[in-house]
Formats: sequence, structure tokens, C-alpha cells
Amino acid sequence: MPAIEERAEGGLHLGWRILITLILLLLVMLLSVLLQYPKAASAATAARPATQSITDRLVLAFYYTWFDEATWTYDQLSDLPAEPYVSRDRGVMGRHIDQAKGAGIDAFVVAWYGPGGASNQTEANLTALLDEAAARGFKIAALFETDSPFLGGVDATTGALQHLLGVHANHPAYLRVDGRPVVFFWRPGIYSVDAWAAMRSQVDPSYSAFWVSEGVDTSLLAVFDGHHLYSNTWNPPADLLATNRKFATRVAGAGSVWVATVMPGYNDVKIRPGNGFAKDREGGAYYERSWQAAIDGGADWVVVNSFNEWPEGSFIEPSAAFGSQYLDLTAAWSGRFKAASASPVAAPAETAPTETISAETASSAAVGEDAPDTPTAFVRTAVLNLRAGPGVDFDLLGYVVDGDRLPILGRSRDAAWWQVEVAGSAAWVFGELVETAGLAEQAPTVETQAIARTAGDQSAAASASKLQPGSATRVEDASGFPLTIGDRVIILHQVKSSAP
Repeated sequence: MPAIEERAEGGLHLGWRILITLILLLLVMLLSVLLQYPKAASAATAARPATQSITDRLVLAFYYTWFDEATWTYDQLSDLPAEPYVSRDRGVMGRHIDQAKGAGIDAFVVAWYGPGGASNQTEANLTALLDEAAARGFKIAALFETDSPFLGGVDATTGALQHLLGVHANHPAYLRVDGRPVVFFWRPGIYSVDAWAAMRSQVDPSYSAFWVSEGVDTSLLAVFDGHHLYSNTWNPPADLLATNRKFATRVAGAGSVWVATVMPGYNDVKIRPGNGFAKDREGGAYYERSWQAAIDGGADWVVVNSFNEWPEGSFIEPSAAFGSQYLDLTAAWSGRFKAASASPVAAPAETAPTETISAETASSAAVGEDAPDTPTAFVRTAVLNLRAGPGVDFDLLGYVVDGDRLPILGRSRDAAWWQVEVAGSAAWVFGELVETAGLAEQAPTVETQAIARTAGDQSAAASASKLQPGSATRVEDASGFPLTIGDRVIILHQVKSSAP
């Protein structure tokens, strides 16, 4: 009997040990799960792009996806990437997104040519970028290239917009503000306001998307929701702060969002020989002034031009010449912008005069003692473009220079442009780059016809002067030709079409 009892007692103890061991194993497994849960939750949060609002201080950057093995040559570019690449490489996309996030950039605004075209890389690469962005908690918006070689007019443009909003804009990584997918537009001025209104009524009649127009003409804000200047590094140069204040005021007056452009510099000399120009980066000082002007000028959002526009030399991506300098500067300045007030900073107020003077007297005082009796525009910038109509999409006729006096023939309906006389013919100049006298405000409004162009027209019409100079002597030359006005000889050149 005692032996049997000992065996029963031993079996009982063994059973308890097995039970306790199983319980301990279950506790260890449960603890392991609990410890892994915060990491999984954190990873899921990181992979889920944040929700943005229109009132957020967004920092965006233009991004291009059409580079391949043949791109990287000093014959065409002023600098090369620190790591040359092909745009279709998803690993490159991921690296660029990580670099942008580290620099405080919230989204890439990706150039898109539309859904069609056998050689069109931008459709497949936009799709891939959205997937890579979703995996990294980043956002992507489209830069709709209105003059795409794969779009041929209003119908094709309408169809492409329907595809963009119906397909890409539904991706979880697509940039939305207050639920509205954001679409930037390049060169929307090739169509009239009425044409855009008709297209939007078909594509987005409830204004459920957020459209951002581009250019010096803000009349498109009758249809669009925000506005930007793709470039503000012009030739001749403009005052960055004054430009930002001017457009911030105009855009705010339309109840829209002002997206200020910041640029590190510019250099398209190698891709546009004879027509291009370069703006020196000044060791980063120009980029910093550009950011400060955006902040002081009252930007709602900022767009960097650009992350990787290599042919025009406006990149901030790490390069052979500059390393990561411009990503580092972007990180510092994006933080300052996001911490700053969104309210525009007004220009210093001038002291009010102690006596009332007439408009004519004020104009005379501004231009000197020899103020004219008839409406006259005085050029107040180093070089001023002459155009065939009141807008940057009209043909370039040439230019005039600082101090030139131009008889005023009329003004545009929106009073933003002056029609002037040059060598006996009419041309148009941008009003904010001239000073007027002789009761110029009494000049008549001149009606002009909108440019009838299709998006397939790729060339900037600026090859030869369309002025009929009469007695002016014209000698054709690769660098321009002289136009004689009175006792002055002005050399007319083809100049960059994006400047007013």
C-alpha cells in the first residue's frame, strides 16, 4: 500500500508541474503579443498618410518622372545627381520620398501628361509613386501639364481630368485638403476662363476637388480655388517680396489660397542656347531670400520649384556640386514657415502728404520735371518684355529697357497691362513694371481676342519680332536684331516666355 500511495502522489506532482509550465508558456506568449502591438500600431500609423486641411501650412515640391539612362550628361545639364537614376525605379522613388520627408516636405506635386501615349512615362510612374508614398506616410498630387504632347484640345483635356479624378485621386496617398483632391495646373492660360468653366462643369461640377491655377493672370480664380507662379525667378529679375505681396493680395481678394514659389536658383542655358539664362544660387543665399519672401509675403502654402527639375537647374535633390545643402536648407526653412503666421505682412505705409495734390501732379512728381502731357509709360525694370497681347501667353515681340518712355494707347480690361506704341506699332507691357504719367488712367480699354491655341502647341512663339517698325533698321543676327527708336538703338531678343 505505501508504494502505491507514493506513485499516486508522484503522478499528482508531475501533473501540477506540467500545468504550471503550460500556464507560464501562455503568459510568455501573451506578453510577447502585448509588447509587439505598439510597434505594429505605430507602423500602421506611419504607413497611413495624415489628413490635411486647407488651413494647414503645407510645403510641397514639384517632382518629375521622365528621366532615364540617357539623361545624365553635362552636355545638357549644369549639374548631375549625387546618385544618377531612372525615374521608373521604385527604389529611387522611395529614396526621394524619404529625403523629402526628412526635409519637411508634405507632398510631391508630380508632373503628369495624361493617361495616354505610348511613350508617356508619367502615367505608370504616377501610379507607382502613389503606392510608394502610401507605404511611407507621404502624399502625392498631380501637376496637370495642360500643354502635354499627348493632349490635343479641350476634349482630350477634359477626358484626362476625368481619369485623374476618377482613378488617381481616389488613391489613399493622394493629397487631399478637407477631403478635396488637390490638382495643380501648368499653363492653364492656353484656355480661356469660359473654357475652363465649361470643362469644370463636366469634370467637377460640385467643386469637390481643389484646383490651383498658375501664371501672372489671376482671372482664372473665377474657376480655380488657389493660385501659384510656377516660377518667380524671372529674366529680368523681380523683387521677390513685392511679387509675393502683390499676388497674395490678389489671391486673398478672390477668397482663394496663395501658394508661394521658392526656388534655389535657375539655369537653363544648356537646353535653351541663346534664350536661356542663369540665376546664381549665391551659396544658398538666394534660396533663403526666396523662403523669407514667401513667409513675409503671406503665403498660405509653399511649393518648392523644384525637387528634381534638372534641365532648368532648379533642383534641391542632392547633387554632385552641392551635396545635400539644399535639402538641409529646405528642412530648416520649412520648419520656419510652418511655425510662422499665415497673415500677409503689408508693405511699409508711406507718410501721407500734408496737402492734397492731383493725380496728374503726383504722376509728374514721380517721373521728374519733364512729365508728359499725354499718357506715357516709363519702364522701371532693367528689361521689359513687349508682347502681342495682354498676357504672358501672347507672342514675344522683343523688349525695352529701364528708363524708356512709351506712349500709352490703351489698357487691358483688367487694367493689368498697358498697350503702348513702339516704333509706330502697338505692343503690350505688364503694368506693374512701368510707371505712368499724363493721366494714364484715362486711356481707353482695348478689347483683345483670346489666344486660340491647343494644348499640343509646344513652341513658344518668340522667334521673330512681329512689330512693323517702319523706318526701323532690322538686321537679323543669332543674338537678336537692332530696333531704332528715335536716336536709340534697342536690341530685340527672344526671351523666356514665363516672364511678364
